[in-house]
Amino acid sequence: MKAKTLLTFAATVAIGLSFTGCASTAENMRAQGYGPDYSQGFGDGCQSGKRAGGSMFDQFKKDVRRYDSNHKYREGWEDGYKECKSEEKQLMRSIEDANRDQAIRDSGKYRY
Repeated sequence: MKAKTLLTFAATVAIGLSFTGCASTAENMRAQGYGPDYSQGFGDGCQSGKRAGGSMFDQFKKDVRRYDSNHKYREGWEDGYKECKSEEKQLMRSIEDANRDQAIRDSGKYRY
């Protein structure tokens, strides 16, 4: 039963984090002084990176015409993709580690 509770908690955390990350990224970046092209590219790249990192809740997003013709959008997209893919992979590893540890504890083979 403990493993099921942990899985539910981990899924809830993952869902919450996936909605807080890229949804307002472009707006936050503009408020920090980044230009609109870079900011939008970063937000789109972030969403794509999360998908590539294992998120089931994000979709690949890239304005291909803009990516090909606008170096600021392209730079932002690449930066967002790399950063968010790395973060999503780390989140997925943490969830897998927690699930594995809980399974060991539930099996009775774990010594405190």
